[in-house]
Amino acid sequence: MAGKDSNNTVSLKGLGTSVQKIRLVAQTELPTKHGIFTIMGFLSERDGKEYTVVIHGDVVGKEDCPVRIHSECHTGEIWGSLRCDCRQQLEASIKYITAKPYGMIIYCKQEGRGIGLLNKLKAYHLQDNGLDTVEANLHLGFPVDMRDYCVGTDIIQFLGIKSVALLTNNPEKIQAFNRKGIPVTRRIPLVITPNKYNERYLKTKKEKLNHLL
Repeated sequence: MAGKDSNNTVSLKGLGTSVQKIRLVAQTELPTKHGIFTIMGFLSERDGKEYTVVIHGDVVGKEDCPVRIHSECHTGEIWGSLRCDCRQQLEASIKYITAKPYGMIIYCKQEGRGIGLLNKLKAYHLQDNGLDTVEANLHLGFPVDMRDYCVGTDIIQFLGIKSVALLTNNPEKIQAFNRKGIPVTRRIPLVITPNKYNERYLKTKKEKLNHLL
């Protein structure tokens, strides 16, 4: 595991071509309906955002560690929206990880593929009027996907994890790990049954975003 300075800031140096800093702010036990986890709270000095990591078992230094990097979804995870598959992916990841000796979920504040909650709601309105999820983002003046997984990979390196088994349908997440020199031993698909509200959304993710559905 990387060393700490006097301010409890972890300097991730000599990792690929980047130098990033994240600070472990808090760590505690988190009992849930799914089981008992360790939750860690990080602050990224790169983007100023807070990140949480929920860990099952001992992941430090492990190989082939099951990992889910998950972007928050206010509408799906709090209100149970059927317009996306975010909540189902999160729940499937929790179920998978708790059935294994160890694993973790990195929870990132990247609502709406990075455009933020209010802009996401604007995008929903555009989708109600015929645009798909990609077209709506572009219409609002945003890239198709603004998310950045660098802090997530920094957390992996902070924990000394040697290689990961990624729970994802998104090939960009695999590429993000490859760019940081973190071996991806395998991809664990998240198979979600479509419903009448998200069928077009999932089709667009497959056809335009190259998600492996």
